[in-house]
Amino acid sequence: MSTDSPFDQEHTVTDDGRIEFSSIGEGHFIFEDKNLVYSEDDQVQHELEVQLGEEGQTDVNATVLWKHVVKGRKCGNAHGGSHVFKCKHCQKIYHGTYTRVYAHLMGHKKGESKGIGYCSAVKADKNLQLQIKREVEQAESSPNVVPLKKSKLNSCSGATSQGPSLALSYAGSFEKDPSAQDRHDVDSKVIRCLCANGIPFNVLRSPYWEEMVSAISKELGYKSPSYERASTILLQNERIIVESELDDFKQKWSHYGISILSNGWTDVKHRPLINVIASNQFGSMFLHALDFQVVEKSHKKIAHYMLETIEKVSPYNVVQLIMDNSASCRAAGEDVMKAYPCIFWTPCIVHTLKLVLKDVIKELPWLKKTYLTAKAIVKYIVYHFDAAEIFLNHSKLELLKAATRPYAVYYIFHLLFNVKETLVAAVLSDQWEIWSRLPILDEKVELCGYSVKEGVLSEDFWEAVQLALDIIKPVYKMIKFTEQEGPLIGEICERMDNMLGEIQDNLKKHVEMFMTVKEKLFSRWTKSNVPLQCLAYALTPKYYDEDLIQTPAPGGRKRCAPDQDDDIFEGAMAAICKMHPNDDHADTIRVQFLSFVEKKGKFSSPTAKRDARNPKINVLQWWKFHGGDTKELRDMAFRVLAQPISASSIEKPWSTYNFIHHAKRYQLNESQADDLMFVHSNLRLLSRFNQNYQYGQHRKWDINSGHIFTDESSSQWEEMHLSGLEDESSFLSPASTSHSSIQELLRIIEDVPSNCNQSTDDASLVNCGDRGSPAVGVYRLDSTGKTKKFL
Repeated sequence: MSTDSPFDQEHTVTDDGRIEFSSIGEGHFIFEDKNLVYSEDDQVQHELEVQLGEEGQTDVNATVLWKHVVKGRKCGNAHGGSHVFKCKHCQKIYHGTYTRVYAHLMGHKKGESKGIGYCSAVKADKNLQLQIKREVEQAESSPNVVPLKKSKLNSCSGATSQGPSLALSYAGSFEKDPSAQDRHDVDSKVIRCLCANGIPFNVLRSPYWEEMVSAISKELGYKSPSYERASTILLQNERIIVESELDDFKQKWSHYGISILSNGWTDVKHRPLINVIASNQFGSMFLHALDFQVVEKSHKKIAHYMLETIEKVSPYNVVQLIMDNSASCRAAGEDVMKAYPCIFWTPCIVHTLKLVLKDVIKELPWLKKTYLTAKAIVKYIVYHFDAAEIFLNHSKLELLKAATRPYAVYYIFHLLFNVKETLVAAVLSDQWEIWSRLPILDEKVELCGYSVKEGVLSEDFWEAVQLALDIIKPVYKMIKFTEQEGPLIGEICERMDNMLGEIQDNLKKHVEMFMTVKEKLFSRWTKSNVPLQCLAYALTPKYYDEDLIQTPAPGGRKRCAPDQDDDIFEGAMAAICKMHPNDDHADTIRVQFLSFVEKKGKFSSPTAKRDARNPKINVLQWWKFHGGDTKELRDMAFRVLAQPISASSIEKPWSTYNFIHHAKRYQLNESQADDLMFVHSNLRLLSRFNQNYQYGQHRKWDINSGHIFTDESSSQWEEMHLSGLEDESSFLSPASTSHSSIQELLRIIEDVPSNCNQSTDDASLVNCGDRGSPAVGVYRLDSTGKTKKFL
């Protein structure tokens, strides 16, 4: 190396640890010696080979910050493991061990001195500080790496002498990580704890579990809090923290409004609970839950409870109240609207469609008989080991694992129809003839083997199944649409018309049957009863597109712009007047509404028309882009279009009811149980609106296939949206599934808890189980597809 190289000279160090090279400029920093690292690839390789005296032999991840400097050769024996290095950020040259590199890039506590200053470039760039912090944390907490030395990171409560508060404190003391055997022992303790306390393994997917383990690993000698402290002070503090995390969402309430979602649930013993959530398109917040086991279940009590909730969140913020479409909830909603005329009561669209299915099944005796026969055939197979084994021997078909939902009748018909050939082959086999003569031992079985064979071989039965699907499938598609996320309230009226049109197309040869379905639908839902949905439809710009209007609609219906539909226009005007009791304000908005529907001003621009057709721009974004000239109308559009349409789309199957009763069982008082429910529910709701919930290692972490109260498969159906409904073959894709059809049918007919929200006066045939009820099925399939019986 050249004698001019600074790496061969004796270095003098200033007070902050920087080396002075008074006679050599920046351009003389020479990269020609073989011991100098001059590229990132070489640097990584070099770090794997170099022994750092003070740090010892180290894994590369334990010295992750070396990549932020250009490292020269050792400084000599006097300096032990010291190296000359140049910071890539501030371009200054220093010498020292990894300890100094760490202190230079991470800062150190006030009063400490590592002989090196905090990097000025890092100090000035908060994003760079966070990046470096994450790199260090990930390297030191990586489960795949066992570094021999580990720093201790603590967030500084205030600014340090060398850097801002975002810099992490650096503890110079190191201690050796446990050996591989020690790590195995720790893993064993974790599994033992989970098993002993009945905690599902799914908890290991939770981001909160990862945060907990990471925090414990950084706090040496940490002791777990006591039961008393956890259930009092710590629980109260956590509620305060969660409430602060919800502040961003609550700040949007005054501008976008909220809907109060109220779901009624019962457990297997029919103990009632009503839980309440505040929601709009920007988030959801669990407010509280009321155990109606101890109060009168009248509409007056429900209304009183809702009025207290509205007062708590401010009546101005509340746009609508969404409840079940039962008689008591409807009466309670009317009482609320009398107290607050500006608030809408809207029936939950999912519950409404469930009741429509119930009404149709009751009105059509053949449909009820077909459903009961199909269910009995499924029960016969899944509750008999030999029958199930015969079926599996003839089945090559695997189906997506379906959720048990309020529309389980659709699943039974659809899946049974798709295994028709397998069922026929099974009942015609020699094994079936022998086994079907054996006595029936399980009380759940309603048909004998001969009756099952007769039903499976009956063409009339399969024709009835197909006709049932013609009625139920459009309703199912509508339910699945309502369970998507996003501003959907403006599409309900159009989608309901399309649903009815599809049923009409399917029943062209059965006009009387179609009229029965139509009558039952209109008895539960009409446009005149949902003025807010009419207004949302009228404020959705894509429905004024000329190309869309010319597109044929299902059922032969002629499309028209929303303002040309008398029911829609009257409902929209009624909603505007209801939301704005001040006549002058209402008049201003109505005039601006006419400018919108007539496409005047900015609404006539090519960009506005193009954005209306653009699926990448939702309706809220459209109004933000193009509603500036009509601010009053735009602000009203925000409040209307940001509202949800269904309580079921927000309340995921988290066994809320049972969680409360477990809290009572463990002798928590009312305040503690309320805090526990608040923290539990809102942490999950916060997760749902986090990007990491949709993607990454924590994707949908709270949906647990191993827990009897949750339904992992609902996410699979949710992701399919409507694509699978248009192509029947998509339900039968062998490449993407791992559950046999017999297991699928087992899940449907077992008394496992359902997602359906039910009221005490609306039990239905399509209700496939109560929330919180235990799974009572006795058969399961092992990894080879064989049925096992659990004692």
